Amino acid sequence: MELLHVRPMASKRLFQVVRWVLMAQFCASILTAGLVWVFWGSVLGGSVLVGGLIAWVPNLVFSLRFGFRDDRQTAKQVARRLYQGEFLKLLFTSGLFAAAFNVPGLEFLPLMGGYVWVLTIFWFALLVRGHHI
Repeated sequence: MELLHVRPMASKRLFQVVRWVLMAQFCASILTAGLVWVFWGSVLGGSVLVGGLIAWVPNLVFSLRFGFRDDRQTAKQVARRLYQGEFLKLLFTSGLFAAAFNVPGLEFLPLMGGYVWVLTIFWFALLVRGHHI
């Protein structure tokens, strides 16, 4: 009968700070692209949006796969999952960049600007939320 025992879902949940960072990155990507779109046009705004999404999507995939707390894991298992997640994130990022560079009309510098901006949101979000983590 012990084999049928199911642990409650509370033992595995997405960290609050992970949700907060993902939301901050998504909002920064959309708002920045919108501002660029309004002031400099759709090509540059779209390029910024694509760059932001190239940064955000792999973070989302990583978080949904590896950003959950699981009290049953050992430190070795957590470290292994972290390395697997980072590898997966690098694969997604390189694949998205490869796809984006094959889209005609995208501007390189705004795309990279959007990418770097969304990546920096992670650091700013941790600084702002640092005392709450």
